[in-house]
Amino acid sequence: MVRILTTVIALAIGFTGGLWAGIIYTDSRDSSAVLPSPTPTLVTSTSASPTPTRTIPIPYTGEVFAFGDFFFLSTAPCLEAKGYVVDAISGRRVTDAAAELARIADELPGAVLLHLGANAGATPNDLERIMTILGPDRIVVWSTIQLPDDERYTFESDTNAAIVALPQKFPNARIVSWNALSLTNPTWVNADGSLTEAGCEAFADFADAVVRAAI
Repeated sequence: MVRILTTVIALAIGFTGGLWAGIIYTDSRDSSAVLPSPTPTLVTSTSASPTPTRTIPIPYTGEVFAFGDFFFLSTAPCLEAKGYVVDAISGRRVTDAAAELARIADELPGAVLLHLGANAGATPNDLERIMTILGPDRIVVWSTIQLPDDERYTFESDTNAAIVALPQKFPNARIVSWNALSLTNPTWVNADGSLTEAGCEAFADFADAVVRAAI
């Protein structure tokens, strides 16, 4: 009986000692020890990124309506040879042109070529009114004006400045810089401002290139 009791006590002491040893070992771990980082899992997306759609610029191939003053009287043969419909009146002022365009706006094609302001000039408001009449969905090409060096035409510079500023406000507006082109090619223009045969062909080519430029 005594031997059995001694054995039980010995086992109890051994068990308790092992338990305390486990507790001491556990509590004495170095808290600064770096634990191994978990292995990252590579996640593969099953959805492919959409391929961006590339927009291909398309040139304008439709009809063109040329509307303006005396300038288009001398360019009409070359523009008509390219299929343009020309409406030109000598002395046509920009304010009169706005009213005329308003009456026929619904009948006009997708592109309009304009030469206005050579008679008494044009203000930004005059030109913006015409842009509003023709709307945002139509290509509107403006030619700058070139007039004889004469004190009667002091409005030329301001008119051209108003014309070249249009694309800043109207994305569908385009410019033919005829003023600059004609100054560097004086044989294109007669003394009265009308065009020579070479000038007629040159203007028609430049204007048509601008009208039909891809967008």
